[in-house]
Amino acid sequence: MTPPIEESARKTFAAGLFFLLLAGAGWLLLRHSITLFSGNQMPGDPGPFFLSQLCLTILAGAGLLLLVIGSWSWAREARQHRHTGAIVNTVREWSLSAGFVLTLLVMPAAMRLLGTPAAVALFSIGWIYILLVSISGHSWRNLIEAAAFGMATAAFIHLFFVRLLTLPLPV
Repeated sequence: MTPPIEESARKTFAAGLFFLLLAGAGWLLLRHSITLFSGNQMPGDPGPFFLSQLCLTILAGAGLLLLVIGSWSWAREARQHRHTGAIVNTVREWSLSAGFVLTLLVMPAAMRLLGTPAAVALFSIGWIYILLVSISGHSWRNLIEAAAFGMATAAFIHLFFVRLLTLPLPV
């Protein structure tokens, strides 16, 4: 089990990263908006985007501060609790998330190669089975439930997105 201080440090780090990403997305949107209204300046007026720039700067500063605090706390805890078990637990905790992200990155190529319904079915069956196994262990019932859910998901995606909405997804 992860110590509460280390978990708190991770949450602080994650919140800081989220705020920085949110501020970055806001700056990109604001930059696009400023170019749309670039000819509407009055003398002495800070502009209609001053408050937005101020808020995004404060948000980025808070995100950076949380990121530094989280990194510092996490590093301090790592120095105090350096043992192989903690490293193995950390890898185990992050492996599902990393695997999910990797399969999402492979998904567009699988959709082009296999078609949307087959790729969605494989993705759903695999991940539902992995999650069921992590909860209750290996069993035929988990495999049957994952297969049923995967096939239903593939049918729904095909009927709703390909047939009804006529999106140009690979078939």
